[in-house]
Amino acid sequence: METRVLPKELESQAREAEERAGLQNWEEVKGKLGMDLERMARESKALQRKRGIRSAQDLLRLILFYASSNWSLRLVGAWALLNGIGYLSDVAILKRLRNSQAWIGKLVVRLLQKRVSALQQLPGVRLRVVDATTISIPGSRGIDWRIHLSFDLGNLCLDGLELTDPSGGESLARFETQNNEILVADGAYPLAAGMAPVLQAGAGLIVRINWRNVPVLREAGSRFAIIPWLQTLSSLSETQVWMNMPQGRFPFRLIACPLPPEKAEEARGRARLRYKKRQRPLNPNTLLAAGFVLLLTNLSAATWPAPRILILYRMRWQIELCFKRLKSLLELDHLRIKEPRLVQTYLLTKLLLALLVDEMTNQVSLQFPDWFDTLQRPLSVHRLSALSYAALRQMIAGPWATSLKHFFPLLQRYLCEPPRSRPQQLAWVRAFIQQISMSGTFP
Repeated sequence: METRVLPKELESQAREAEERAGLQNWEEVKGKLGMDLERMARESKALQRKRGIRSAQDLLRLILFYASSNWSLRLVGAWALLNGIGYLSDVAILKRLRNSQAWIGKLVVRLLQKRVSALQQLPGVRLRVVDATTISIPGSRGIDWRIHLSFDLGNLCLDGLELTDPSGGESLARFETQNNEILVADGAYPLAAGMAPVLQAGAGLIVRINWRNVPVLREAGSRFAIIPWLQTLSSLSETQVWMNMPQGRFPFRLIACPLPPEKAEEARGRARLRYKKRQRPLNPNTLLAAGFVLLLTNLSAATWPAPRILILYRMRWQIELCFKRLKSLLELDHLRIKEPRLVQTYLLTKLLLALLVDEMTNQVSLQFPDWFDTLQRPLSVHRLSALSYAALRQMIAGPWATSLKHFFPLLQRYLCEPPRSRPQQLAWVRAFIQQISMSGTFP
C-alpha cells in the first residue's frame, strides 16, 4: 500500500503539526515563485489525484525537501508525516518524484523567464559568462548529464540554464541575447552555428579559440594561418579576420597574448601530459600555441582595446566559481540515483533551489549595494550563498522536530526495516542475547 490515512485520534495533532510547520516561511518561499502551482501541476500531470498529498504546494515542498536534504525516501516520508503533509510510503514518494519532472522543468523555465524579462529592462551593458558542467550517475566512468549555464556578472545571478544528456553539446545558441550584452565563453564555444545568432542579435562576443579549431579567413577569403603569425609575436597583438557562417560573413578581431614564460611552460607541460595520456603524437604547433591566449571578438577596437578584452575574458573565471558553489553548497553533483526521470527531477529541483538562492542574495544587494561595490572589504558571495541556502532549507523543512513525540507510533513505517529472508545482524544479535539471558546459561 502506497498511502495511508492518519488515525482519527491523530488528525488534530497532524493539524497542529501543520500549523507548527513554518508555514509563514514556506509561504515566503512559495511567494518567490509567484505562479499558479495547482494549474501547472495538473497540466504537467504531476498531481493527477490528490491521494495522500492534498495540494500542489505540498507536493512542491516535498520535492524541494527531497532535493535539499539528500535524505532517503523513507526519511523524506517521515518528514512529510511530521509536517502534516501526508502519510506516504517510500514507493509513493518515488512515483510522485518521477511524475514531477516536467512540472519542475516548467517552474524553472517560468522563473527564468521572469528574471530575464526584468534584466533585459535594465540600462547599460550586461556581461554574461557562458559555460557548462558535467554530472555523472553513481558508478559511471563517463558523462551522463550536462548542465549549460549563463551567469550575469553585474547582477550576480543565473540568467539562463539548460539540462541535457551527453549528446547536448555546448553552444551559444542555447541562450537568447540582445544588443546591449557581451557574452564571454571558453574554447568549447567558437562554433559558427552558435556564434551566428549572437552576432545577428547585435550582441558582443569574446570567445577563446585554439590554433586549428576555427577556420578564420583573410579579407580575400583565403585561410588565415595562425601559427606563422604567432611565430612573429612577442607582445599583445591583434589582426582582422573573417568567418563564414550560414547567415553570412562576419568580421572579427583575432587577439593573441603571449603568456609569461613560467605560465607558458606550465601550459605546454599540461599539453604534453594530455597527449601522453591519449597516446597520441604531439604537434609542435600545439606546443607553440599553448604559450598564447587566443581570443576572437566582434567588439569595436575604439571602445574595447585589446588589454580591455583580456580583462573581460579573465572574468570568465566567475562562472567556474558559480559551478563550485552549486556543487559544494547545493551538492548539485551528489547523485545517488540512476533512473533518468528521477535524475532529471533531482537536478532540475537543485537548479530551482539555485534560482531561489539568487533571489535571496539579490535582496541583500538591493539593501546593501556598498557591500558588493567596495574593494576594501568586498562581500564573499560564497558565504552569502551558503547562509541563504541554509535559510532556504530551514524555510522548506520547518520545525519538524517538535512533532516527533506525537508521531512516534506511526514512524515505525519509516524507521523499521521491511521483512526479509536474511535477518538483520544487529536484530539477530539482540534476540540471541535476550535468549541466552533468559535461559540462564551464562557461565
